[in-house]
Amino acid sequence: MVTLMHRFKHQRLPRILAIKAQVDQGRRLGEYDRVFLEEVMQDAQRNIRKVEDIPECQHMFIQLVGLYKEIIDRAIENEKRA
Repeated sequence: MVTLMHRFKHQRLPRILAIKAQVDQGRRLGEYDRVFLEEVMQDAQRNIRKVEDIPECQHMFIQLVGLYKEIIDRAIENEKRA
């Protein structure tokens, strides 16, 4: 669990926030970013059972899903404008 949290905070979250900043600026998602986001969500789905009973992890998971939705929604808008 500690390893999952560390990886999320120090590797994945910074990358997710960078992707969000890009789509917020109107840029389209690149293939590399799409694959990365897909991997993050697959990992989250695989690990949901591990975090169910830990409130801090639940909060992080909820934030991750919300952030993912924001990115995807904005990316779809950007694709429509392109």
